[in-house]
Amino acid sequence: MNNSLATQVELLLFNNAISCDKEELSFQIESHPSYPSLHSITGVLDHFNIDNIALDVPINQETLSQLPNCFLAQIKDESGMSFVIVNNNNEVYNLISGDKKKQNVSSSEFLEKFTGIIVAVEKTEGIELKKNNTSKVNTILISLSLMLLAGLFIKVSSSLSTAVYFLLSAIGVYISRAIIKQELGEQSLLGDAFCSQSTNTGNSCNSVLSSKGAQFGRYKLSDFSMVYFIGLVLSTLLLTLIESSLTIVFVFSLIAIPITVYSIYYQYAVVKQWCFLCLSVTAVLWIQAALILSLNYNSIVLSNITLNALLVSSFSFLSVFTIWNILSPNIKLIKELKESKIKYFKFKRDYSLFEALLNKSTVVDTTITGASEVVFGNPEAPLNITLITSPFCGHCKPVHTLIEQVLKKHSEKVQIHIRFSAHQANTPLINITSRLLELYHTESKAKCLEAMHDIYGGLTSEQWFNKWGETNNKAPYLNTLKLASEWCKDKNINFTPEILINGRSFPKEYERSELIYFIEDLYENANLKQTNTLHKTV
Repeated sequence: MNNSLATQVELLLFNNAISCDKEELSFQIESHPSYPSLHSITGVLDHFNIDNIALDVPINQETLSQLPNCFLAQIKDESGMSFVIVNNNNEVYNLISGDKKKQNVSSSEFLEKFTGIIVAVEKTEGIELKKNNTSKVNTILISLSLMLLAGLFIKVSSSLSTAVYFLLSAIGVYISRAIIKQELGEQSLLGDAFCSQSTNTGNSCNSVLSSKGAQFGRYKLSDFSMVYFIGLVLSTLLLTLIESSLTIVFVFSLIAIPITVYSIYYQYAVVKQWCFLCLSVTAVLWIQAALILSLNYNSIVLSNITLNALLVSSFSFLSVFTIWNILSPNIKLIKELKESKIKYFKFKRDYSLFEALLNKSTVVDTTITGASEVVFGNPEAPLNITLITSPFCGHCKPVHTLIEQVLKKHSEKVQIHIRFSAHQANTPLINITSRLLELYHTESKAKCLEAMHDIYGGLTSEQWFNKWGETNNKAPYLNTLKLASEWCKDKNINFTPEILINGRSFPKEYERSELIYFIEDLYENANLKQTNTLHKTV
């Protein structure tokens, strides 16, 4: 099934000049616990630090005129509720649906369909979204390879008809690839253009491709199509390079014609649905056959087939079939692994499961009387996260990165207490932690956070002291460190890092980095409990 929702969000970002990793965007949306709801869209936009707002606005002309030029909207039509991308172009509203179909409507026509639900985004200054350039590099490499291949063939080809035949074979490979992507539920340019998801239109690629007639044992027609056209490309190229007759590949093309007749009959009489991708393959085969028949008679005389041509074509088709036989199961396996990964993360990010495991642990009183600790975020927030950490703890470094991410996204919703586990005998550790406390209390939270970033980010003690200096007045901070050490001993917290969420230990079944996905729900839950407690006391 094509992830149309991810496609629409991608279009929304593109039209607002916001770029991001398409694969990561699709994964985050599909693995969101509330997918395919509106909350999954806003949740993923928050994940990427993209300013966004979801609103239920009045349905009238005045409101419509105040909306941005491009936004995601919910509409209601004969097929039910759906999301569309809306582009306002001088009072003409261009609607783009999940399958990329476009429709131009007037403002009054749009208001008749509009439910009032919108999602709007704004480019966030200073935020750089990571892009995965692997697919772009692969596309460039493949394109260059194909250009070199085409150039080589044109150089050695002796006739225009041979070049056209070769080009048609390459087009057949491209269509075969689109068919396989359609079978796997992936998007492709041809699949989006030719294939309807509905069986009521008489055009349903999926109905034909998944039917019994398209399967021969463990192989599908798409497998044979891919092997056939790649075999033709390779045979034609090699035979041309050794200046041998192409009669044998021409004969293969003529033999394929009866199969196309069966395909058309099967779609018309048995499935009673048309697969335009399959018909495109048929069209290529017929054009190739017509091209061959338009040549002189000698081009298809069997006596022109030489031993070299037979060996080369046999090698081409056999090697392609062998390689495809190895690769094809892996392609399907990769798709299954992707689907399993999405289901796994969707399951694991279910807040109700996380909360159940969190509530299994005993509540620990995190307050320490008389201690002057480091507190980031909003001191009045109902969500309290206490981090027991040490600058010399290797496992604490990724947790500090996590804390920075939480503060960046949710600083108003959470108070984060940094509690250093520092034994009095460890002089370098005491010197660093006391200096961090001093920076927090005498300079600023920002300076302290920056200094923490340096020591947890990999600076040596010497480099760190050269930048941040020694503690000017260590005495008051030694008491805080002593109280923290005694508290850790009293609560049997012997290892760092330890994360306490409103006094409860972070579940060991989860990676600490996954905390970021539950902050919103934790905040709402803590806020609700605080509100209920206040009502009871009134």
